Amino acid sequence: MGLKAFLGRLFGNTEGKINLSEYRSDLQNSIALEAFALTTTIEMIASLIAKCTFRTYHKGSEFKGYEWYSLNIKPNKNQNSTEFWQEFVCKLLFYREVLAVSVNGQLIIADDFQKDEYALKETEFTRVSRGEFIFNRSFRMSDVLYLRYSNNDAYAVINSIFSMYEKLISSASDKYIKSGGQKGTLEIPALAQGDKNFEKRYEDLMNNRFKSFFKSTNAVLPLWNGMKYTAVTSDNVKKTTNEITDISRLVDEALSRSAQAYKVPPALVRGDVAGINEAVDMLLTVCIDPLADMIGEELTGKKHTMQEVMSGDYISVDTTCIKHIDIFDIAPNADKLISSGMLSPDETREKAGLTPTGEPWAKKHYITKNYEEAGSKGEN
Repeated sequence: MGLKAFLGRLFGNTEGKINLSEYRSDLQNSIALEAFALTTTIEMIASLIAKCTFRTYHKGSEFKGYEWYSLNIKPNKNQNSTEFWQEFVCKLLFYREVLAVSVNGQLIIADDFQKDEYALKETEFTRVSRGEFIFNRSFRMSDVLYLRYSNNDAYAVINSIFSMYEKLISSASDKYIKSGGQKGTLEIPALAQGDKNFEKRYEDLMNNRFKSFFKSTNAVLPLWNGMKYTAVTSDNVKKTTNEITDISRLVDEALSRSAQAYKVPPALVRGDVAGINEAVDMLLTVCIDPLADMIGEELTGKKHTMQEVMSGDYISVDTTCIKHIDIFDIAPNADKLISSGMLSPDETREKAGLTPTGEPWAKKHYITKNYEEAGSKGEN
């Protein structure tokens, strides 16, 4: 199955959620592992982008109108903003491109489309579909939200790595099954073989009695005429533990490779706790912020003309709300932000995840007397 077809099956539902359970039965372990690593990484990125706040500005001042409502609350009748942006980013990272069209004031993410590119005029999108519905019209580039993911090497790197995992996982699984089985030796003296019912009793012993004995948690196996069964237990427990460790290591390596391809610190997708603050900072810098900038620029360029942008109309994606903020930890820094005039009290409350007061005094900027012009001698 090609990657395009595989990803198409992942997005078979209209909600754009990634469902891995159906592939456990019909895909090999290596493909399931690849899908698990990819979906873990991509859904993490999509969830973080969906958590961001889309800020709309008019003439340099933040303004909450229909665009703000559409981007932050309800883009269309069937999705809220979190569902919409999770699907949008998932498709962008999986397919390396995503298209959303505006129809009757609603933003609709396309499940499939045909793109006709031209050198000197706008690209056109035809046969745009959502679920079973196909729009009976064409869309120009200026009428849609269209993003292309430039990390062209991500899929090639991931696929080449996981092609090696197929043999490794199969080998590890085989050894695990063998190490968990029951083995032993059966001594059959000549006296037992001379019994006239030997063949019949031997067949019953091997096909029925031993089978029940091995499956039972507690059991007794009767033998006759000096037969002796000896279990082979050398390093059984040790081997089982090692094989589980091998499989676990393969999963960790798969997650790490997938994360690196999408510029996500591997510790985050593996669930490591050590150094998580530094890992989140790196994630924001090299992964989330570039995606947020790309989305913000596309929204600004499609929603506003050049003249409007020059006069202060634009849309930005605020990623500061991704990190959890403890107001007691940031209290000294919050005081500095207000006393230096960088933020107003209400702006500081909003950055900390609190509701702005709306009071006139809280919207003003303040500078304490500790700040003065460079070179001034101050008051005596």
